[in-house]
Amino acid sequence: MKKSFILSAVAAAMMWSTEAMAQGTNLGLGNESEQTLSLAERIFKLEKKTEAISIYFNTHLTFQNRFNGEDKGASFVGRQLRFEMLGDITKHWSYRFRYRLNRPGYQQSDNFSNNIDWMMVRYKFNDRFDIGAGKIGVALGGYQYDDNPIQVLEFCDWLNGIDGFHLGVQGTWNVNKNHSLILGVHNTNNDRTELYFPEDGSLKSSYFPAATSLCWVGKFFGGKLQTLYSYSLLSEVKNNYSHLLMTGTKLNMKKWQLTLDYYGAWEQVDHHKIISAEMSQVFGMNTIARDTRYHSVLFDGAYQPTPHWNLTAGVRYERASCGDNPDFDAYRTNIGYQAAVQWIPDLTQDARVSLAYIGKTTMYDHPALTDFNRDRIELSLIYRLKAY
Repeated sequence: MKKSFILSAVAAAMMWSTEAMAQGTNLGLGNESEQTLSLAERIFKLEKKTEAISIYFNTHLTFQNRFNGEDKGASFVGRQLRFEMLGDITKHWSYRFRYRLNRPGYQQSDNFSNNIDWMMVRYKFNDRFDIGAGKIGVALGGYQYDDNPIQVLEFCDWLNGIDGFHLGVQGTWNVNKNHSLILGVHNTNNDRTELYFPEDGSLKSSYFPAATSLCWVGKFFGGKLQTLYSYSLLSEVKNNYSHLLMTGTKLNMKKWQLTLDYYGAWEQVDHHKIISAEMSQVFGMNTIARDTRYHSVLFDGAYQPTPHWNLTAGVRYERASCGDNPDFDAYRTNIGYQAAVQWIPDLTQDARVSLAYIGKTTMYDHPALTDFNRDRIELSLIYRLKAY
């Protein structure tokens, strides 16, 4: 009876839901609903008597067959490998550290490696208030943003244009058991502004390149309807600001979930850099786009017919525009589409084998830019290995 209960709890935790995403979420430490047995427990029969330390390896290994583009062909790819350590030291103090291992790092302007996702400590005053400081995954809206990166088959272009891990301070107010507000102040970027926006006499770094973000986490009808909304104000270039609106709405049922994300950015100077890069291709010189607007809508669905199987599908629609240049007004449309069948062989482990089709079509309303497609099929092992 006890074993059956544990397996059922593990299966529920592994479903594609807010609880499953808590394993990689930016909202908490990641072990709130963790039921996975560690290697130490399985192999050495070590009973875990403290939550002061948990160790994970977040991995996504895949074989890809890419049908078009410059990298057309087939190969094995290590998409994600991140080491993670976290825990509750006392009833008040907790910490989290996560480091990306599968790319070369460099020193950022915050004096940390760009491979560090998390290096933070959190102090919990009581059940309603806590505050964390350090390198933090900024609490922003949208469920694709908040998911563990190993679970994301393909990030939308909008999210590829931002870095969600910054040095700063973040506090949480749990208004009640269903609603929380998270307020954060953090660096705007992880490199010197002049590296992104070379000085041309008109662009200078802000005295304090920082962002303020407010995130609302909500649950309704016993958690069947969930919300993850945020607004951010960024000051990176002197006397210029960016506004980010990120929303996620989820219908969360026992065997299926539907999520609708919206991401919008209004930037006086191009913070996402997508439009600037493509304008530079057209003009043959380094161009800094002004008055840029990005909009993305993501719709995803997941269905679990049994605890061992997970079926997912999603579409993305994205638009980009530069109000400072009429030739680049609503000039870019990006459509993404994906579907996957995932098998969870062992309900005591957060591991799945995924067979997915992932595609993207980018279309331009500008004669100097050429439409392109990116399509691939990939067979992956996605494993959040709990070592201890």
